[in-house]
Amino acid sequence: MRINEYNSLKEFTSQYIGEWGPSDGHWLGLDFIFRGNEYRFNTGSMYEEHNTLLPDGREAIFGLYKKNQRKKDGKDYTLLEEFACMEDVLKSTCIEGIEFSKIIMDDDTELVGQD
Repeated sequence: MRINEYNSLKEFTSQYIGEWGPSDGHWLGLDFIFRGNEYRFNTGSMYEEHNTLLPDGREAIFGLYKKNQRKKDGKDYTLLEEFACMEDVLKSTCIEGIEFSKIIMDDDTELVGQD
């Protein structure tokens, strides 16, 4: 049985790109479980006031985080990687060496919250 609620990559990406408006189905972040671990996809930085400048000079507007079993330095999540565009997010292999595009569409990926 399929647990994942997303039926296409476009369904996922359309919620996080473009002009933000909750009434338009846009969200700031997504909590999900993949292979027993909880992660968060977030727009902007979760813990810093300003977005990070990446080594290539672009501004990070997305981040992938792993939920800590216990708070680390007062934080619930540890940053895995940051990205300047959705294309980079989808190609990322920072979670178990698997492309994020495959993780977010995996039948067993459970969406546990959006805000």
